[in-house]
Amino acid sequence: MIFVLIMLAIFVAVSIYFFFRSEALSQQLRLAKREALDANQQNQAFIDTLALLASRHEEFAKFRLKSIKDQASGEQQKAQLELISPLLNNYSAIFQVCLKKGGQLKTVSQKYFKQEDKNGFNAFTKHIAKQEAHVKRMWSDNNFNGFISLVEALLFEAAKQEIKEE
Repeated sequence: MIFVLIMLAIFVAVSIYFFFRSEALSQQLRLAKREALDANQQNQAFIDTLALLASRHEEFAKFRLKSIKDQASGEQQKAQLELISPLLNNYSAIFQVCLKKGGQLKTVSQKYFKQEDKNGFNAFTKHIAKQEAHVKRMWSDNNFNGFISLVEALLFEAAKQEIKEE
């Protein structure tokens, strides 16, 4: 009889221990779920902000390209500006892909160049090959940072060339 009471006491003690332990784990699980939900909401806010940033920067880049095209006097410069326009016309899409997947600048750019002209990508890469070393390096970076820098450098070079021709 004493043995049964001892076993019953051990069973009750272990049950009480597991009850309180499960309550603590349940509370930790609720906290983890809440933190995961907050992290997902914050992540979505960041993604929305970056998408907005990409679209705004695309507008600025297109405006700069348009103003440079309007001021361009030579046919050669207009042709060079046409070479970079698919990159700027699809700026936000390329921006987002490069941001999500590193090392995708060349493949996604090729996709958008081929939509406008089958030989456009080859002409663009030849144009890049004629540029200065820092521009080539930006293109060869093949990432998000390289893309942003490349667009700025190409627009800067186009504006600088326009100033030289005047």
